[in-house]
Amino acid sequence: MKKKSVKVFALLMAMTFILTGCGGKKAPDEWYAELLQYYKDGFADEWKHEKDDFVILDDMKDPKNKFGYLLKDLDGDGNDELLIGIIDDSKETKFTDICIWHWDFGANRSMFTGDGYYFYICDNGLIKEECWRGSETEIRYMKYDGAENSFPIVDTEGTPAKFELTPLN
Repeated sequence: MKKKSVKVFALLMAMTFILTGCGGKKAPDEWYAELLQYYKDGFADEWKHEKDDFVILDDMKDPKNKFGYLLKDLDGDGNDELLIGIIDDSKETKFTDICIWHWDFGANRSMFTGDGYYFYICDNGLIKEECWRGSETEIRYMKYDGAENSFPIVDTEGTPAKFELTPLN
């Protein structure tokens, strides 16, 4: 009888672990809070605390630019991704960083970042990427695939949207 109780308890614990998101599929609540605090601290102390393993690009450190963030589920898995963008009067929101927590990486950061790039979230869930190569602008559309933690290029286009960002600096 004792073995049966242990098995039932183990099964209940495993189900609780999976259903509460502790099975690895859900970003820990504190992860985004810690990452947002890292950005806020950087803007406050002019990036004197910057970590070697998580470098912020120089254009993100420019105090003349105003930055904000948006938590948005890009792939519909119920897990928000963190998007850092520029707050300005544009008709579309320009994002410079897309930070993704992925269960394959645990506490590591998968970062798709914009040094010479801007990213736009389109009305149909696509990501428009603008890249400058000299005087030429390259544009491509991608769809985030959370299961593979990748951004496959798609043939479909979308219309970039405007989002209200929460200020970071």
